[in-house]
Amino acid sequence: MEKTRDKLIKETRNLESFKEMLTKSNKLTKTMVSILSNFDEKLSKLEETIGPVYKETGNLQQRQENLIKALQSFDYVIPFYTVANDLEPIIATGPDSMPIPDYLENMNKLKSAINYFEKNNPESPELMNVTSLHKKGAALLLKKFRLLISNHSRPVPPNIIYLLVHEEDSSTETPKPLPENIPEKDRAQLRLLSEWLVDNMEGEFIAAYSSLRCEVVEKSLRDFKLSQKSSSGGFSGIHGSPAPPRKSLTPLRDNLPLRRNPKSIQQALRKKLQDVIPTEMLGGRSYHSVPHDLCELATSEREIECYLTSVTALYRLMKAELELMEGLMEGVIPIKCQKVIFSRLVQPALDFVVNEGESIAGRVKKCTAKHDFTSALNLFPILRHQASMRHNFDLLFDGCTSDGCSTDVQTKFQGLVVTLQTTLNKALEEFIEYIRNDVDTKVPRDGTVHELTSNVMIFLVQLSNYLDILSRVITVTDMQSYERSSDKNKLAFAQFISRVLQTLALNLQLKSDCYADQYLKAIFKLNNIHYILKTLRKSSLSKILELYNKEIEKVYEKQIIENKRIYSQSWSRVLHFIIEIDNKAPSPESIEMANMKLKEKDRQMIKDKFSGFNKEIEELRRIQKAYAIPDAELRESLKEDNANFIVPRYAQFFNKYSNLSFSKNIEKYVKFTPNEVYNIIQSFFDATA
Repeated sequence: MEKTRDKLIKETRNLESFKEMLTKSNKLTKTMVSILSNFDEKLSKLEETIGPVYKETGNLQQRQENLIKALQSFDYVIPFYTVANDLEPIIATGPDSMPIPDYLENMNKLKSAINYFEKNNPESPELMNVTSLHKKGAALLLKKFRLLISNHSRPVPPNIIYLLVHEEDSSTETPKPLPENIPEKDRAQLRLLSEWLVDNMEGEFIAAYSSLRCEVVEKSLRDFKLSQKSSSGGFSGIHGSPAPPRKSLTPLRDNLPLRRNPKSIQQALRKKLQDVIPTEMLGGRSYHSVPHDLCELATSEREIECYLTSVTALYRLMKAELELMEGLMEGVIPIKCQKVIFSRLVQPALDFVVNEGESIAGRVKKCTAKHDFTSALNLFPILRHQASMRHNFDLLFDGCTSDGCSTDVQTKFQGLVVTLQTTLNKALEEFIEYIRNDVDTKVPRDGTVHELTSNVMIFLVQLSNYLDILSRVITVTDMQSYERSSDKNKLAFAQFISRVLQTLALNLQLKSDCYADQYLKAIFKLNNIHYILKTLRKSSLSKILELYNKEIEKVYEKQIIENKRIYSQSWSRVLHFIIEIDNKAPSPESIEMANMKLKEKDRQMIKDKFSGFNKEIEELRRIQKAYAIPDAELRESLKEDNANFIVPRYAQFFNKYSNLSFSKNIEKYVKFTPNEVYNIIQSFFDATA
């Protein structure tokens, strides 16, 4: 109990203590509430007082910022209005008056002013001032660029071009054609100038570089042509002295330590040209040349050689220019501009070469109109060379399809090829028409090979030298066989040969009709047919022709046999006297037995036979000595045929009657022995015999 009482007393005391503390807390709470309420009132009053001041301060700050921006704008704009006056003395003196970067910085200031006025005040007179000054400065920069390029641009000497043309055929190690180095200072200036010019006046930059370099390429090519023309023989024009030392963009060989002598270069160039020009056109005739009245406009072999060399020289110069832009001029000529510049700078030189080729083709047209068809043969080496060089030129022009590239450059050579092909096609067709329409009735008096036949066959033989490109120029008449053929060049040529020979055969038939002597007519046809056949067999024409007409040789052989048969009939008047037609004449035995009993009729018959034979063989010798058979094989063959045909028969006749006493003066009638008859026959077809 007592514990409970103590615990109650303790709890009571604690309760009173807690009440006392609660009373103090309530008192403190009231005091704090009073303080906070007072603070809130003061804060409200402060807010009412400070709010307007804050807003006014904000407005003042905004005005200050606007003022600062306005001042900054004035600081930005005012230089645009004063830049023309400030920079005019500097710009006018040009880029030589200060470092290029500083001058370009001033030019950029003018450009910024132009951009500002164009955007904000296009009617401002200041725009005209800064634009005029900017143009003036740009012109001076372009002039400086042109001057730097010009200082390092010289035409390539002809002797260097000869080395470039000959380069790939050199059997010895020779330095590659590399441009000489440009001083680093000039290269650095060129880079800065080109970068600025491309950004500000790309068109003028492209025009400036391309015009300067195109003059170099064209001048180099023209000097090379003049050097060729001035050469008296071969390629002696390379005797010129070496180029003087210079700093140049022109492709050169370093110091040319392995200079080749003119003769070795000439030989190498001729070896190179043999790929496109037959040997006989380069001096050594392996076959007959076609006799004709030279057209005054005809091109010479030398001229063709020079032209082909010029085409190769053009390619070398063009390739050097491209390598120049991609190599030494790297960083100066932007990649995006290289092909455009290249297409423009090669245009004049390309036009020069192509125009010369078209001029040659035009002269050939005029010559073929005058029936000088051999002049057309000169176009084949050009066509062949163009075909062989086309891939090389295509590689150079690869990528020249962007805007700004001249389409003429890309199609120039192809246009020349088309011109050459059409000219040759027309010439070959006119050649056939000329054969068909040659109505000249003048025929050789001696029945020899007609000049037309000779010219036609020689032309065909010479044409076979260009077998690899003939399908490009020959009109194909039989498309089915052409499409089936594995060698279209040969088949096209075979068809052309067939057409020519058919036309020639018709013409020769008409010409042979001009002979009153049917035997001379046979000799004429025999000569011409034999010449045609022999030419076909001697050359490659026969094998080519067999691809289209396998029976052609048999046809000619039959015609030869037929004309020999016709010619042999010329001996019928001689044979008439020495061949026994009837069997009434006495046999040798009976005559011997009755030698003294020959009747007058028999004696007169023998006299008439010998007299007639003597007369006819003399007449035949007189006539046929004037016959001409230029081919020795055919001539000897005919003589042998005549001898085999006549001599045995005359010997039989001679042995039968020469010993008979049919006349008191036998020598008057028996003039020739069989051997003498043989010798007479051997004198045929020889006017000097």
